[in-house]
Amino acid sequence: MRTIAYLHRHGDIELDCELEFEPGQTASEIDPPYPPAAYLISAKVGGVNILPLLGNDLIGQIEEGAIWSQD
Repeated sequence: MRTIAYLHRHGDIELDCELEFEPGQTASEIDPPYPPAAYLISAKVGGVNILPLLGNDLIGQIEEGAIWSQD
C-alpha cells in the first residue's frame, strides 16, 4: 500500500486529501482478483484536517475519485 495525494472539489471547496492506495490485482493461479482500493486518512481545507466532519457518502466519493485518478 502507498500513500497518494488527491485534490477533491466539492462545490466551491477544495479538499487536499491524503489516502492509502492499494492497486488492484488480476487473478493468478494462487490468488483471486481484487479491485483497487483507497482509504481516506486526511482531508484538509486551508491546512486543517476536517475528516472527522465528513459524512460517509462524501468519504466514499473522495475514495472513488482517488481510485479513478490512478488509472
